[in-house]
Amino acid sequence: MRTFRPLLAFTLAIALIAGVAGCSSNDVAAIVNGEEISKAELDAQVDRLKEQSPQMFEGEEGESRMLDFQRQLLDNMINNVLIRQAAEERGITISDEEIQAQIADLQAGFPSETEFNAALADANLTLADLEQQLRDQLATQRLMEELVGDDEVTDEEINEYYEQNAGQFEEQAAVRASHILFDPDDKATAEQVLAEVNAGGDFAELATEHSKDPGSAAQGGDLGWSDPARPFVPEFQNALEALSVGEVSELVETEFGWHIIKVEEKRDERKKPLDEVADQIEEQVLQQRNITAYQEFLAEVRADAEIEILIDELKVPEATEE
Repeated sequence: MRTFRPLLAFTLAIALIAGVAGCSSNDVAAIVNGEEISKAELDAQVDRLKEQSPQMFEGEEGESRMLDFQRQLLDNMINNVLIRQAAEERGITISDEEIQAQIADLQAGFPSETEFNAALADANLTLADLEQQLRDQLATQRLMEELVGDDEVTDEEINEYYEQNAGQFEEQAAVRASHILFDPDDKATAEQVLAEVNAGGDFAELATEHSKDPGSAAQGGDLGWSDPARPFVPEFQNALEALSVGEVSELVETEFGWHIIKVEEKRDERKKPLDEVADQIEEQVLQQRNITAYQEFLAEVRADAEIEILIDELKVPEATEE
C-alpha cells in the first residue's frame, strides 16, 4: 500500500497557515472545547500576512479583505485544535524520536543549519513551534489513517478516473531545444562557435563554456520542453519551428543577442496512455480519499464541539431568512 504522504502535505499546509494555538495569553480569540486560542497568536499570523503582501490590505477594500483573512485564519486554528483533540482522545501519540527525524529531514533541504534557522526566523517560528506543528501533523496523519483504512485503489477506479478526466492527460505538441546565447555585440564569437558546432564540436560543452544565458548554460544549453502557451520571441520561435530533430540553426538574432539553436526532441500532440499515468492517477485517487475523509471528519467534530469566538467582528454573520 502507498504511504499517506498526500494527506500529510494537505494538513501541513493548514498547519503552516494556522500555527499552533496557545493558551499563555489572557487575551483570548476563541475557546474550543475549553481550550483557549490566544489573540496574540492570531495577531502574529495577521502580521505575517501583512509583511508578505502589504498591498493586499491597503484602502477600504484592503480592510474588508483583512477581516476575511482574519476569520479564515481563526477558523483554520480552530480546525487544528479540533483535530489534535480528536487524536489525543484516541490515544494517538508521537514520539520525540519521530519529531527529530522529521526535523532532520527538513534541515537536510538547506545548505547549512544557519540557513535553516534563518528560514525559521523569516517565518516567525521557533524550533519549538516547528516541533509542535510537526507533532500535530503526524498525529493528524495517524488519525486519518485510522479513518480511511488501507483499501488499495482498484483498477476499476483508475480506469474510471482516466475516462472521466481525459483532459488532464492531453499532451500538446512540443519541442525540446538547446541554445547558446552570445551578447548582441559579440557576433564574431558566435560565428566562431557555430563553426565549431558544424565541425562536430559537442554542443552541450560549447554551451556550458560560452552561453550567456544563466538559466540554461549549466545544463548544456538545454531549455527543456517548449510551452505552446508561452512561445519564445518571434525570431527564435520561427527558427526553432523550421528545424528538424538534431539540426542546428544558423545564427539567430533576437533582442537578447545571438543564438545558436539545436532541436533535441519533438513530440506530437497525444493523449498519454493509461499505463503511463496509472501511478499518477492512483496517487490522485488516494489524495482525494484523504481530503474527503478529513473534511467529513472535521465536519463531524465541529458539529459536536463547543466553539466560542470572543472577537465580535470575527464571528461569521448568521444567514437571515427572507
